[in-house]
Amino acid sequence: MVVITGEIFVELTGRNTSSKATLSYNGALGGAALHTATILARLGMPTRFVGELGQDFLGDWALARIAEYKIETRFIQQLPQVTTPLSLAEIGPEGGVQFSFYRAFGDTQFRSDSAAMARAKWFHFGSLSAFAPRNVPGIESLLEIARDYDVLVSFDPNLHASPDEAYWEQLLRYMPYISVLKASLNDARYLFPKAPNDPQVLLEHLVELGAPITILTLGAAGAIGAFRTRMMRVPGVKVAVLDTIGAGDAFTAGLIYGMMKQEIGSRMELLTWDGTQLPVILASSCHLAAITCTVEGASPPEQPLHAWWERFG
Repeated sequence: MVVITGEIFVELTGRNTSSKATLSYNGALGGAALHTATILARLGMPTRFVGELGQDFLGDWALARIAEYKIETRFIQQLPQVTTPLSLAEIGPEGGVQFSFYRAFGDTQFRSDSAAMARAKWFHFGSLSAFAPRNVPGIESLLEIARDYDVLVSFDPNLHASPDEAYWEQLLRYMPYISVLKASLNDARYLFPKAPNDPQVLLEHLVELGAPITILTLGAAGAIGAFRTRMMRVPGVKVAVLDTIGAGDAFTAGLIYGMMKQEIGSRMELLTWDGTQLPVILASSCHLAAITCTVEGASPPEQPLHAWWERFG
């Protein structure tokens, strides 16, 4: 069982320009961690999501869509007098995306249920929401359970701006729980703005944070990873890019899927793993990210996803 926590959005995607008199958008499920969860569920991985929605029409709609993916939803709370969060994704002419987020949780606190970690073999969290004061205690309680039961934990910063001092303080509190740190090149640049703009140097800075496995994604250029004293690099996969929404989340899904296929049952087993399959896992994750870039939105198309599973599953 993979347990994932994070934000749930209704994501409105558009290709608008400032010269247009009206705006048009398509609505779909959004949220980085949820994108990862939906792909894992489509690959047949038992997946449970822990999160919150508003008690409104959009919340009902989102919950129904999540259940359609066969993701376990009983730990998704619908909060009264709260509107379901929205994300706005404007796609540029070359497929790049500019995001805006709209949240309305007010003074409510994220309360996690310890039962959500039952039978967990992997726990994943991340994004800026993991650093919001209303969310931190609930996430930390899940991480405590993960540590007590030696559940492997992955983290994705998914930054959209430079972090402040409070972010860094909380990140350092999270790091002892994290077994796999996966960051994008933009994440690393935001985290280490004074470092040389060199992927290997940025990876070395990320490694110093202390996760046993550290991965840096490089977009079209592939990914590099570090495990123990080894560094490895895999190339990207060339595709016709429609947009890049969800590419990093798809990479994370491929990473978790590949690691779980290694049947590593604990952090101790991870530390003694030989790591020979890690380059294969990184390559397969790059393929999955590339597939996601061939369509609009974060959901990879069914036929290429099935072909990926036949090749790497």
